[in-house]
Amino acid sequence: MASISASPVAATNEEPICTTCKKPEADLPNPLKRCAKCQVTRYCSQECQKEDWKTHKRICAGQSQAGQSQPQASSSAPTGRHNPGFHSVNQLLGLSDNDFLHKLSEKDAFTQLIDCFRLRCEDEYSFGGNTVGIYNEENPIREFNKFLDLAEKRNKLLPPWWNKEKRGECVRWATGGSDWADINCAVEKSDIQERYDNMMPMKLRILGEKIYGKGFM
Repeated sequence: MASISASPVAATNEEPICTTCKKPEADLPNPLKRCAKCQVTRYCSQECQKEDWKTHKRICAGQSQAGQSQPQASSSAPTGRHNPGFHSVNQLLGLSDNDFLHKLSEKDAFTQLIDCFRLRCEDEYSFGGNTVGIYNEENPIREFNKFLDLAEKRNKLLPPWWNKEKRGECVRWATGGSDWADINCAVEKSDIQERYDNMMPMKLRILGEKIYGKGFM
């Protein structure tokens, strides 16, 4: 599912309403947000976007093509290199020992692994024009399992308690066990900042680069 992003709503004769709950924008505390992929369908919240996704995904790509053209992946796709500043930020944030997940409880480690994957999917689409998982209108579990396969191959990146059973728990947590950390729901940098703090997106992006072995720019 594409994320929702703030976007000025053009003046029309009809008052804009949320696609799902039908609440008019004038009755809401914040402006309606548009689906980040098609920039057409409006929602008042991520909850409403999630509820409408099964219906909206059938028309999202078509609306995107009819409106602004989507980013092209050919020239800006990752080339196997880290994003600029990766090494210095890795040192600055104290992440060079690769024990970021080791210091967390099991549930927190699961959640931040899931958030790392979700943010990477958003970054791949936003910066590289690459549609992955829900951004490609497919079940994200396949891509998430690829992500975990890569993480398991990185030396000491996962906590010492990680094993086959814990991986299964993580997958279940990512597919309905958590109201927040759900790989079927998109997440943006601002969502991560609101949930954690302003530095967390950078930490999760560094973790993602270590898992994938490359950046998204």
